[in-house]
Amino acid sequence: MPDLGQWLLLIGIGLAAAAVIGWPLIRSRRGESLAALDAAAGAEARALRDRVALDALLDVEADRRAGSLDDAAYQRERSAAEERAAQTLVETAPDAATLRAAPRPTHRRTSVWLGLGLAAALLIGFALPAPLGLAERTAVNQSLADEVAREAAGQAQIQQLLGALSAHPQDAKVLSDLADAYLAGGSADDLRRGAVALQVLLGVDPKNRSAYRRLITAYLSAGDLPDAEAATDSYTGIADPNEPDIPFFRGLIAFRLGDPATSVRQFDRFLELAPADDRVPMVTSLRADAASQLTAPSQSPGG
Repeated sequence: MPDLGQWLLLIGIGLAAAAVIGWPLIRSRRGESLAALDAAAGAEARALRDRVALDALLDVEADRRAGSLDDAAYQRERSAAEERAAQTLVETAPDAATLRAAPRPTHRRTSVWLGLGLAAALLIGFALPAPLGLAERTAVNQSLADEVAREAAGQAQIQQLLGALSAHPQDAKVLSDLADAYLAGGSADDLRRGAVALQVLLGVDPKNRSAYRRLITAYLSAGDLPDAEAATDSYTGIADPNEPDIPFFRGLIAFRLGDPATSVRQFDRFLELAPADDRVPMVTSLRADAASQLTAPSQSPGG
């Protein structure tokens, strides 16, 4: 067992370490909190500008479908909206250097808990036998480490593509790769930014069928059924009459909207056009669910 002098020395080390770590935290609390609030306000402002630019782009498409714009006015207004969307897409992207430099608010009790935790760790390490101390190997959550690495790689790729987009705003390949990088994230913000990139890509390459398919899929993933339906209508204008993607997307949209009759009809059309498609098992299952909704009322008492 340690003697009294060793215990006093251990406690002194813990208190000194807590003071060294806690004092800078206490002094910097106010400045860091204000800086964090400024950073959050700036991010919200950029996100709002991004959303306004996307809404303007969608409004132009809606006005065109409604017939309120002639060809010249449509091209002029769409070009302006695409330019603004591309600009806000770059402005609203998270800056890795800014994120690293952004301070985090701390509180006075942080230093207290940090000192107590450090003292407790020292006491435990001092008192326990050697086999249970620092020589014991630590288990690493490899899946979490891999996920963090993938996220870092994805952010690095996005930053690189945004730099290329700033230099060449009309580069279809850069826009396509940027959309894929955002859509790989899967969050609501990632889906929104991916949709913006695909909208701009369709402005550069209006007949890009892959862009339409990815855009509709992004809207469906985000639960934005009206925009998914509008994008499917636009896709129908350039697709082959026997394109199986059209009834596939229309069937999904109808299923999500609670319209089983339309869903069954569109899924039947898809199965007729693409009986060997990889999506057949999923469509078959969804069609069965929709068909059961149609027959359920007639099977109920008095139905």
